[in-house]
Amino acid sequence: MPRVKKDNTNKPCFSLRLFALLNGMLTARTTIISAPAGYGKTTAARYFLDQHLPEGAAVYHLDCLEEPVGAAWKRFGSVIQKIDTGIGNTLLKIGLPDEDTKGDAACLLTELVCAEETWLVIDDFQLFQTVVPETVWNALIEYGAENLHTVILTQRPVKIRMTLKPGVLYIGREDMRLTECETGEYFAWCGVSLLPEQIRTVSRYTEGWIAALRLQLKCYMDTGSFLDTRDIHRLIGEVVWDKLTQEEQNFLLLISPFDSYTYQQAAHMLNLQEVPEYVRTLSLHNNFIFKDAHCHLFRPHSTLLEFLRSELAALPEEMRRHIFTCAGEWCGLNGQSEQAMYFFHRVGDYEKILSLEFRGMEFELTEETRVADLLQDILEHTDAEIKLRHPVSVVKIIFILFGAGRYEEFGRWCGEMSALCDGSSLPEPEKNRLSGELSLLTSFTRFNDISEMGALMRCAHELLGGRPSLIQMNDAWSFGCPSALFLYHSTPGRLDTELADMTENCSHYFALTQGHGSGGDVLMAAEAHYHRGEMENAEILAYKALYQAENKQQECVCIGAALLLGRLAVVRGNGDEFSSVLERIAGYAAQNPLKSNRMEADMAAASLMVLLGAEQDIPAWLREGDISEKRLFAMSIPYAQTLFGKYMIQSGKPEIWLGMESDALALAESLRCQMAMLYGKILTAAAWQARGKMPEAVSALKEALEMALPDALYMPFAENRALFEPLLAEYCPKTEREKIFALAQKQEAGAEAVRRKRYLSSLPFGLTEREYEVAELAARGLRNQAIAQTLFVTDNTVKKHLKTIFQKMDVCSRDALQEKWKK
Repeated sequence: MPRVKKDNTNKPCFSLRLFALLNGMLTARTTIISAPAGYGKTTAARYFLDQHLPEGAAVYHLDCLEEPVGAAWKRFGSVIQKIDTGIGNTLLKIGLPDEDTKGDAACLLTELVCAEETWLVIDDFQLFQTVVPETVWNALIEYGAENLHTVILTQRPVKIRMTLKPGVLYIGREDMRLTECETGEYFAWCGVSLLPEQIRTVSRYTEGWIAALRLQLKCYMDTGSFLDTRDIHRLIGEVVWDKLTQEEQNFLLLISPFDSYTYQQAAHMLNLQEVPEYVRTLSLHNNFIFKDAHCHLFRPHSTLLEFLRSELAALPEEMRRHIFTCAGEWCGLNGQSEQAMYFFHRVGDYEKILSLEFRGMEFELTEETRVADLLQDILEHTDAEIKLRHPVSVVKIIFILFGAGRYEEFGRWCGEMSALCDGSSLPEPEKNRLSGELSLLTSFTRFNDISEMGALMRCAHELLGGRPSLIQMNDAWSFGCPSALFLYHSTPGRLDTELADMTENCSHYFALTQGHGSGGDVLMAAEAHYHRGEMENAEILAYKALYQAENKQQECVCIGAALLLGRLAVVRGNGDEFSSVLERIAGYAAQNPLKSNRMEADMAAASLMVLLGAEQDIPAWLREGDISEKRLFAMSIPYAQTLFGKYMIQSGKPEIWLGMESDALALAESLRCQMAMLYGKILTAAAWQARGKMPEAVSALKEALEMALPDALYMPFAENRALFEPLLAEYCPKTEREKIFALAQKQEAGAEAVRRKRYLSSLPFGLTEREYEVAELAARGLRNQAIAQTLFVTDNTVKKHLKTIFQKMDVCSRDALQEKWKK
């Protein structure tokens, strides 16, 4: 047997070829190392940076885990916070980017500022890559900050266009693989001299895969021969696993549900106050367990973890239940309720699931389909006795189903839980509290009957006597719709009664929830005045609604009030006020960037742009008709559909509205959304007129008049007069026609004045005045904060403008903007 000279087996070894490539990490804007598990990506990157970074350089590590995507984004945002506090905070506020916010997130990442040379290392990037839009990663990879060097380690191949971007260093699997010659050098460096035929043999077994080479090296040093296998699991089993003591094996199986662990976590899993010495020794000295710089966090090698999880799956059911239960308890104790829920669900322990703290789970989970499915399964499999022992959790789960758009299941569980409560033997105070929470829940199933909703809310107020556990102040009172009148006007001829009911019942709801939705009732009254042509009263009440909503930080109501002020600015031809309103709307959405608020702000802005005929400034998703419950609450879909329908008619495509009309109006009717039905019939009349089908157009117009005139609602016709003026002139009763035409004349003249003010023909790319100012400053190299200070606006306003500017100029970065601006 060739002799062993020395032992460097615990030290990383790089071929000269790989060393030269790794050296590029010191200067490259972005380094992407892509190779399957076991090729030494993590070891190579971390060891090289530890040894070769310049003095004073900052290094931040983000180890991606198998975890809920929202939690992954929060950890990413927290790392960015350490680099640039302001940008990190805003990324966390935006939340996990989607098709609507990817531009905002990407823009933020191009704004990162690093005061010093900084390296950001993202490991196991493949676990995170696909849940975030590619645009966001492109911004980080291609632009980032001047002093920021991003290192991405991934087990899956990245898209080739990522690797070809300027400033990107790509290191692939072949670069990480050791050649036969390098394999011999590796063994020699570790103190083992091999004969040429032995080098060829081990190279054939391992194909230059460093994980397999390390295992074969250990096997050779222990036995003097190599294992005749390419099976990495067999290698791990025979070279690592079989050499561990029984207690070490048991410990590794206990922590195998986790991607990483701490000593405190290990002690919990072992049911001990402190970890025993063998755990410390194993964690610190095993070659297949990595530790962070402070020896606080330990991470088993991916190949070892795969092996451990296969061993875990083969354990008897009782042992697996014990391990997953302990893992769930650890997560629950450490605020990771969602992850704990998954562990407990795997063993069917529904009582432990309901014992978790659900307060941190988001109400708006429209994209987290698997969460809603899991919650539904939990309710199905939990018996009555357990539900009554944990009523607060059950009520919260039912409410999350509503937020996830599961309206049928929501209604069903409201009924079942109410019946269960009524027939229970709970103590009176507990029963009253649960009945109060359920009355509030059940009120949502009566949408939009203001009287029935109000009766249930009054009942909830009386039974609870305090704030319910369900409603958080930042939840969407408006369901993402910028018009309270659209939501709650349900019956022609009863608008005044509805307004009175709204005022009375909202007082109970506001008292119950300590102000959630404040200003919403006033906004509905203000909108009624506007649609009746009573502009002075509309303005006064719009400002009242805005004051009440701002006082309670109810941004969703603020957006609706700002929209109404924008409509009034159009009627009066006030271009400056119109521009100010658009900035307000963007600012309110940025203050509380729930998805519903962002969608509401988009629809509010689109409503104003439709009034001007400025189709180019309507958000892309509305122009494309991307309207569904994945994006919106069901209650706000009719509003979006009428916006899209008018855009189609103004764009010369009335047939598209006519094609969707029956389904759109059926939804509006099922929701008793009278304003959507009214606007829908107006659009139908205009569309049939455009197609030359006058009988159908006349029929639709008459239906619209029957809906509107009993409540003296004139502005829906005035705003759309240009689409079907001949019909109105002939078929609208004289008195009402004169009022409508007088309002239409003001509205049309005002819209033209705002258009002239906002869109100067000399400005390039179709930019507005304010967009031009922002673009010019950005082209001069000013960052967002400097632009905001120069123009006396907020950072969020600048970001919103830049997003629109990028779209209009067809660029995706500030560098590209500067180049295009020069031309």
